[in-house]
Amino acid sequence: MKLIGSMGLIGLLVVGVAAGASADEASVKQRELKQDSDLINDAKNTAKECGVDIPIKFDWTNAPQDLIMANSPESFCDNMLYSVRRICGDADGKAAVKEKIKAISCGFGPARSMSLKDGTLDYKINFDSSNDADYAYEFLQNNL
Repeated sequence: MKLIGSMGLIGLLVVGVAAGASADEASVKQRELKQDSDLINDAKNTAKECGVDIPIKFDWTNAPQDLIMANSPESFCDNMLYSVRRICGDADGKAAVKEKIKAISCGFGPARSMSLKDGTLDYKINFDSSNDADYAYEFLQNNL
């Protein structure tokens, strides 16, 4: 009789752990959707400042789930977008952005990095980095 009771308890624990995992996944997905929504607003500000609508998206591949719950990926990405807006502060900068940046992607990597290839500006977030706006601005000055 105790064996059956123990098996039932184990079954309940397994179901409870699975339900908790689903709740965590649901929380992460909800967080990602909120961050995507906030990024859309940042993109609107960038489009207004630069005079061009540049598609922007998060690449949630390799996103450290525990860290996206504790941090704001959108703010890291917006620090980079701030630098794009800053470049657009004069006519030459606006022209360079319009000509060379056709899409923007913010993703996650083991180290912060930026690249501009075939019109796509790709920014990899690392939550341990600092001065992201300065880093991005310097990259854009050297690559646009």
